[in-house]
Amino acid sequence: QLSTPQASPERVPSPEEQQWAGPEALCPGWLEDEAPDGEVPGDSGDPDGATHAYERLQSALCQEGLPPTLDCSAEPRTGSGPLDMTVCILGSPIPFLPVLLEGGTRCPGAMVLCLSPSWASRVPSESCPGAWSLLLSRGVSFKVGGHSALESFVPPRRANYVTGTFAPGDPEGGWVGELARDLDCPTGGSVPLAHRLEDTLVTRWVLAAHANLPVPPTLAFVLGTRGDLPAQPAAPGVRLVRLQDPQGQQSLVQEE
Repeated sequence: QLSTPQASPERVPSPEEQQWAGPEALCPGWLEDEAPDGEVPGDSGDPDGATHAYERLQSALCQEGLPPTLDCSAEPRTGSGPLDMTVCILGSPIPFLPVLLEGGTRCPGAMVLCLSPSWASRVPSESCPGAWSLLLSRGVSFKVGGHSALESFVPPRRANYVTGTFAPGDPEGGWVGELARDLDCPTGGSVPLAHRLEDTLVTRWVLAAHANLPVPPTLAFVLGTRGDLPAQPAAPGVRLVRLQDPQGQQSLVQEE
């Protein structure tokens, strides 16, 4: 449940003024060189998935009964300074939609959704040698009442906190993990951390061996050395069997 929408200090555009931020605003020229059958070529239609992610966002907003995103990118937002709060969400908007909506209510304009790696850049940090700052040149910001806007930022807006879809196997995980790597601001995760958290064997071993928490009786067969696991895990309820070659191991598997 979202909190009751509060009165917004900003004027809400009238229906005549509202302009939906369509694919042309996300990927200029996306309808050029249309294929003979009417389909947009894959290499020019949506090269980084921004249009598809944007359409998913609009569908989710519609299902929640919220207004569509307005295209305000033609007039860049200026004046963002280093003291302005910017919470950046990278990748798919669906898992973080409740956070974006609630954040837009509590701190209008501070929640910025980045749907494409071309919307952000990494520059060497001025405060942390060896680290990087994440600068946003474009993003979808959220305001009171579920209103959102596609905005461009001049100069680029610096992120103060970064999180996103770090799930292994997610098509967006590659660029999300790369943008969030070694930043000078707090982050809500990383691809290596997501890999470990989603590894059932590692999770159960940590819970059983280090936290003394009961886990379901577990028999795990692993291939190779698995350097992230100890040679002899002293985890109650977890038995690890290493297979050097999956061929000809049926008898061992049956015995275990």
